Formats: sequence, C-alpha cells, structure tokens
Amino acid sequence: MVAQTQPGMRLQAQTPVDPDVAAWRDYVMTVENCFLEIRGRGVHWSETDRARASAWHALGLPAGATVRVLQARVKAWQFRHGQQARLPMNLAWYEPAVLEHAKHLRRLGDVQLDPLLDQPAAPPTFTVTLLVAELAGLIAANRNQVLGHVYGKTFEWLDNALQGAAPDADPDAPVATATPPELDVLVEKCRARMTKLLLSALDDGDQAALAAFLTVAPDAGAGLSHKARKVRLERLTERWLAGAFGHRVPTLAGWRDPREV
Repeated sequence: MVAQTQPGMRLQAQTPVDPDVAAWRDYVMTVENCFLEIRGRGVHWSETDRARASAWHALGLPAGATVRVLQARVKAWQFRHGQQARLPMNLAWYEPAVLEHAKHLRRLGDVQLDPLLDQPAAPPTFTVTLLVAELAGLIAANRNQVLGHVYGKTFEWLDNALQGAAPDADPDAPVATATPPELDVLVEKCRARMTKLLLSALDDGDQAALAAFLTVAPDAGAGLSHKARKVRLERLTERWLAGAFGHRVPTLAGWRDPREV
C-alpha cells in the first residue's frame, strides 16, 4: 500500500526553489564552512553568526570575496601574533574588513562585480584589508633592519585603522564595528609616516646627499604654489629614499616602488 505522505513528498520535490533563497543559503553555507575551517574543531556556528552573514549577503558582497577577506584577516592576525595564536572566534571581529570590501565594491557602481574575481587581467584596486595582507609578505621577504622596523610600524597603523580595536585584546571579546577607513586618506598618512621614519634613520652623510639631490632636482617644484611644491618635495624625497632602502609604499593599487608611482 502506498504511504499517504508520498504525494505531498512528490509535490514538494517538484516545487522550484526561490532563487533568492537559494542564493542566500549558498552564501551563508559558504561563509559558515570557511569560518569553521578557520577556527578548527570544537567551534560551532551560532545564530548570531548566521544573522551577521545574512546581513553581509544583503550588502551584495559575493561569497568568494567574503571568503578571501576572512582569510586575509587570519593571515594578518597570525603574522602579528604567531601561527599558533588563538584566532578570533567571534565572526563580528572580521566585520570591519568585510564592510570595507563591500564599500569598495559599491564605489565601483556594481555591488555584484568583484574585480579581483571576475577580471584577473585588470590591475586590482586594493582595500586596506588587502594592503595589510600583502605587507605581511613584504615583511617576511625583507632583510634590512631599518626597513623591517618601518614596515612593522606601518603594518600596525594599517591593521589598527582597519580593525578599530586593540590588536592584543582577547580575540573572542565582543568587538565594536569600526567605520571602514577611507583608503586614499590612510595611504597618504602611512606614506608620510614611512618617510619620517626612514629620514630619522639617515646619518649625516645621507642627509647631506638628500639635501643636495633636492636642491638640484630639475622637477623640484620651482614656480609652483607653496602647497604644490611641498607635495612635490615629499615625492622626490620618497623616491630618493627608495633608492637607498628599496622599499615599497602603499597606493590605491597596492604596494609600489615610489620611483615608479
């Protein structure tokens, strides 16, 4: 005898799934799987985490982009605290970076477009999250003591500006969502701070050489306004320092040699 529940079961199986619901479910499951893989065994996915991931989905941030943001933050955390450091368990800790990336995509005019995913041949437009992750690689490859100090301080500035919380706080403590920083403003501040630190490391002979270079530089800003000349001298100084230290500086398109910017 056929069970009474079979017709209903057949009808349910034939009912199409709402595409919006399916997209939401796929997104949340992708974020959940990534988060659980990051945290390892003994960690559960809470309703609060699900609600937060749902809110991210509502922003239009692609799942692949969200996963890369989470992984970038883990990379920065482990670089700063060591590979064995306990990772933040609260999904809210990752939210400033996720919101920053969503804000970046909205500036492009299409929240569904992730240039790092859909246009790999195009020069990527960076976010603070990606700048921090890439800087960790530059620090690991560096062998200059002075430059290592400058890179380390820059890492702290960028990471703190993004996270908006004490970097050495309990990783599982509640985190107040930070306002995503404006990348162009943050980049200029970091470049100025890097220049200041590198200048402080010059000896008398290097300082004299830099002064001579700025005096005879053909594009030092003669005829420009005071403000424009100041900016021009800052860029020339940055380029001279790059010749001495070989460092890279943050830009809107990633880390670049100042002599090529």
